[in-house]
Amino acid sequence: MDRPVDRDAGVSASQERKWGLIGGLTGTVVGVGSAAVAVGIDGASFYETGLYPRIFQRQEILAMDLYMLAVLIAGAGFSAAALVFARRSPYPRTESYGAGLMGLILSLLAGVLLFTRLMALLAA
Repeated sequence: MDRPVDRDAGVSASQERKWGLIGGLTGTVVGVGSAAVAVGIDGASFYETGLYPRIFQRQEILAMDLYMLAVLIAGAGFSAAALVFARRSPYPRTESYGAGLMGLILSLLAGVLLFTRLMALLAA
């Protein structure tokens, strides 16, 4: 006979704090890293306005492209880890939610930037 799972089953406050710290640190590293790569290596300007930066029109592979590809792969890794945590973790709700959210955010961020770069290349 089936019965509903308790509301607190599979949840841990300490694991939620851990995923909050992991998310905050990862977001900081990705944000600062992407700005450093774009400005320091690719030569983008902080003060340029428009639909997209002028460096996006360069018809060569930029360091930013490779960086965003690495972020996309990291996002896919977090998403795959969420599936594993859902089956193997002692706190499946907390662990899979934290890893899944990280994977979603990183994949979405990198995917949107790579798509914008592709549209800039096609418009040039």
